[in-house]
Amino acid sequence: MKESMTSVDVKYVVDELQSIIGSRVEKIYHEGNEVRIKLHKAGEGRIDLLIEAGRRLHVTTYIKENLQPTSFAMLLRKHLSGKFLTGIEQREFDRIVILHFGEYRIIAELFGRGNIVFVNGNWEIIGALRYEEFKDRSIKPKIKYVFPPTKENPLRISFERFVELMKEEDTEIVRALARKLSIGGLYSEEILLRAGIDKMKKVSELTEEDLKKIYETMLSVLNAEKKPNIVYKDGEMVDVLPIDLLWYSNYHKKVYGTFSKALDEYFGKLSIEKAKKEKTKALQEKKKALEISLKRIEEQMKGFEKEAKDNQEKGDLLYANYTLVREVLETIKNGIRKLGVEEVKKRIENAKKEGYPWAKLIVDVTGDTLVLNLEGKKVRLNINKSLEENAELFYEKAKKARQKLEGAKKAYEETKKKIESIEKEIAKEEKDVSIKKLEKRKKKWFEKFRWFISSEGFLVIGGKDATTNEIVVKKYMEENDLYCHADIWGAPHVIVKNGQKAGDKTIFEACQFAVSMSRAWSEGLASGDAYWVHPNQVSKQAPAGEYLPKGAFMIYGKRNWLHGIPLKLAIGIVNYEGEDLVMCGPVDAVKAHTKRYIVIRPGDMKKSELVKKIKRIFEKWGYKVPEEDIMAVLPPGEGDIVEVVE
Repeated sequence: MKESMTSVDVKYVVDELQSIIGSRVEKIYHEGNEVRIKLHKAGEGRIDLLIEAGRRLHVTTYIKENLQPTSFAMLLRKHLSGKFLTGIEQREFDRIVILHFGEYRIIAELFGRGNIVFVNGNWEIIGALRYEEFKDRSIKPKIKYVFPPTKENPLRISFERFVELMKEEDTEIVRALARKLSIGGLYSEEILLRAGIDKMKKVSELTEEDLKKIYETMLSVLNAEKKPNIVYKDGEMVDVLPIDLLWYSNYHKKVYGTFSKALDEYFGKLSIEKAKKEKTKALQEKKKALEISLKRIEEQMKGFEKEAKDNQEKGDLLYANYTLVREVLETIKNGIRKLGVEEVKKRIENAKKEGYPWAKLIVDVTGDTLVLNLEGKKVRLNINKSLEENAELFYEKAKKARQKLEGAKKAYEETKKKIESIEKEIAKEEKDVSIKKLEKRKKKWFEKFRWFISSEGFLVIGGKDATTNEIVVKKYMEENDLYCHADIWGAPHVIVKNGQKAGDKTIFEACQFAVSMSRAWSEGLASGDAYWVHPNQVSKQAPAGEYLPKGAFMIYGKRNWLHGIPLKLAIGIVNYEGEDLVMCGPVDAVKAHTKRYIVIRPGDMKKSELVKKIKRIFEKWGYKVPEEDIMAVLPPGEGDIVEVVE
């Protein structure tokens, strides 16, 4: 089973992660060998980038909860919070990834024990996961970061240099490929399989044509079309790959949309299983000891059952053959007393030869023991006791065995209950494991904008920035809609969908939304003015000699003004189109769609604190809402909670 990413994996994931460049750092978490960077990208929302030293780097949905901030996490937060991810690159073909955040860099070493190193623009080390000293470099604060020695990059190597490297050692071609070019054993096998070259052939046995074929196949494999997949054997994961390999042609494969998703599912499940094992280790050991005990009790029960049955049958056989057994017992007892054991044995042997039926019953005789074969079962009797006394001994043994069996059964049931109880404890502990899969809900089209549902049931949308303002008007405004705007610079463009059928209440709510979601909120204003017009009055056509920047539009004709609109909103959970959504809008609009809501206004509480407070209220109501979902719908700037309606 794969334990860490290969150089090929790193190449493909770095190519894929170019899509998250431009994301802003919100928070950084650290535990053990892992650093998780919580990013936010406009239009996409939350992105969690996970780096595990010596192992992996990818976007993740498996989140460790309740992490205490470490000194390394705080160091990274201090320098990187609010910074933008400006670049991601692989160092040559090594398992090293460099993340650029403006003048700062995080270097993820994914080979060996691995490390995560934080450096400034001059490559001076500010901090690291661990400080280390090597023969050719050091990881220590305030010294320049030095990359470890690198091998040839197979993506850039010329054919002539490739041949030189292969011929440096006269070994099997599969070994030469893996050693000289850092592509690993699996990809060396795949290249030779596709090229149709015997992997065990010595390099000296290969022709130039063979080497050319291997070289071209190598480039083809390392640049193959991406097809992320997890490989399974007998239902168990064995590998995760960015491309489809012939080597695994007889295995079951599950294909994913992105390599990050495949890596996340593979390593995420391994991490959860590891966390579960660590959390339940003591309980698992206790369960194992009880299971061993249960197996031992099962064996004892079988033994007691057999003993009881055997002795019961022997006692019954004595009475079933009463006359014959009593005569044989008396005869042998008298014979030994008069003639001795050896003489009796001789006479029994002679009687067997002469065909006497009673003699055939006798298996063995000693000084005080007679062994009979009764109906195929050997029955050992005490010669000095009567048949009845011998039978009673067997019945007594059977009784004791049954008593022991009952005791063992009781112990068995008690042990089973203990195991069941521990299994419940294990299940509870596993449920409480600190790694959770963050299930991202597929958002509705309007959630990338500011939005609410009016008290009359009309959808109202507004822009969040210049780009979304442009999109709202140019792409989503139709002739049956209404357009609203606050009388303040930088306010969102607000559209009431199908608004020409809306009443005065919806129009007022849309204008209040436009005012509240504007700069007026962050400036702490109590009220503002807004107007509404028809779509045909809104144009991108600027007056002669003027220029309209991105997100700006001209309004022609009469504006329908509403003055002194109070800045006040509410936030709650509403059910819309079968889904529970966090909605922030005018109080009457939110009130119309949910019985429980929180009224807010411009204030002094930091937005992050306001989000946490609202989140706690939602949790009290039974809703587990991510902080970023609440943050996304709130107006810009600080605020206060005016009222909580339950």
